[in-house]
This record gives sequence, structure tokens and C-alpha cells, in this order.
Amino acid sequence: MHALEQSGLVTLVGRVNMDRFAPAPLVEETQQSISETLRWLSACHFERTHPILTPRFVPSCTDALMCALDTVRQDYRLPVQSHLSENMGEIEWVRSLRPDVAFYGQAYHKHHLFGKDSEGGTFSTVMAHCIHSNPQEVALMVENGVTVAHCPASNANLSSGIAPIRHYLNQGVSVGLGTDVAAGESESMFRAVVQCVQMSKLYWRLVDSTATPLTFADAFRLATRSGGAFFGKVGAFDEGFAFDALVLDDSHLPTPEPLSAVERLERFAYLGGDTSGGIVAKYVEGTRLF
Repeated sequence: MHALEQSGLVTLVGRVNMDRFAPAPLVEETQQSISETLRWLSACHFERTHPILTPRFVPSCTDALMCALDTVRQDYRLPVQSHLSENMGEIEWVRSLRPDVAFYGQAYHKHHLFGKDSEGGTFSTVMAHCIHSNPQEVALMVENGVTVAHCPASNANLSSGIAPIRHYLNQGVSVGLGTDVAAGESESMFRAVVQCVQMSKLYWRLVDSTATPLTFADAFRLATRSGGAFFGKVGAFDEGFAFDALVLDDSHLPTPEPLSAVERLERFAYLGGDTSGGIVAKYVEGTRLF
């Protein structure tokens, strides 16, 4: 968090909570997990680097830990991040651990860690993956304002499946684009945009021929305005939004024909322009970082 603060980026960082079903060095007793989380929160005195509550996922968090984390969330007014419906085996595991819930997301919802508190108030929540969310789960995400972090590279690398992002967007789900390192192999959001389009095409071809694949413009929006909405007024050049910008140089990508700015941007993403020195300046909230 200190390194991120020095970088000039605006970030949310979580301390992962797990009190079961994880490698021994990473598992804590329930009370220890909460005590260490409170100790961490007491040290979070940054201007740009903010805490976010992070239960690892339902299988690695007991009911007691989830209840305690809800209290921490209320006391510190924190947003929440976790994983949801990433693969079928995980969903079955949750079903065996939580026979009291009808679907995976309801386990978070019952502990008030799914976008709504016990009094119906809302708070920012982002769930990674959501590849196999059933209609009830999708409806609850829409109702509670939960954001989906779509991580196409991770989904492919782990053979988790193909998230029906077009369907989610049509249903009114908020979706942003993620890289999920280390299950993903790159921090490049341009690469994530391309992978998002590719996975969407595979969903259309292999899963549902009635689904409309995402376009480059659709995926770019997920990486900017849509994902940025989770953080506030960022991700666009609208009036009142933070001036966050990249300055790109595509002169190392020659073309025999003139291209529009949109075509140049798409080519930049597909040909890896950002990994070849093509990002020449970065601004965050109006401050030039390099």
C-alpha cells in the first residue's frame, strides 16, 4: 500500500481473510483474522490508497468470520470485494458448505456482504468472475448494485468457463474488466480488452448462438467508464470526471493506409502497443505520473 501510494495511482487494497480451507501459512483463527484486519485498518492513513474488505470467498470463510466481517464493514464503512460462481466445482462446494442458501451469492447476502446492509442501505461491492451465475443470482446482483469484475484471461487459463457478459449487460448488471494476476498473465488492460472480445466470440460460437458478441468498443467501455464507475467519476472525459488519461504513441505500428483514431486504438490494443513503449505519458486526477 505504501508503494501504491508513492506511485500516484488511486487504488483499493484488501487484506484477505481466511479461516478455513487454505494453505496452513495463510489460515488464521477467526478472531485472529479480525484482530489483524482491525490492526491493518488502523494503519491505513493514505490519501489515494484505500482499504476494501476482502473475504477470500465463501469456502475459505466460516459463518463466524463472515458475521464478524460485516461488523467491521459497518464500523469502517468499507466496500467489499470477493469471488463468485467462478467454476462449477466451487459452486457445488459452496452448496455443500451452505445448505441454507439457494445459490452462491445468497451466502454473501445473508451476511450483508453483497451490496446491501441489514437496513437496506447500499455499499460498493465487486465480485470477480461470476461465470456461472444463475438467474436468481443475477437478479440479486442487479437489485443490490453488485459489480462484476470480468477476468477473461483468468477464466481461460483456469478453464473456468466463459462468462455471458452480453447477457449480464442486457439484464442491467454493472460490469468492469479485470486482469486477475496471477491467474491472468498480464496487467495490461489493453490485452484484457482484446481477450474480452475473444471470449465473447467463443461464447457466441460455442455456447449460445443467439448471443451478440461484444465489440471492441463494448470491451473498451468495460475497461474504462463501466469499471471506473465502481471508483466514482473516473473512466471518461466527461465534465466533472477525474482527468485520468494515457498518451499513446503508435508510430512503431506502421500501416499502409490511413486509419481513424478509433481504428488506431483498436490496432494498438491488438498488436500490443502498450507493451512496446507505446504509452508515453500517464495522468491520474490531472497529475502527470510520467
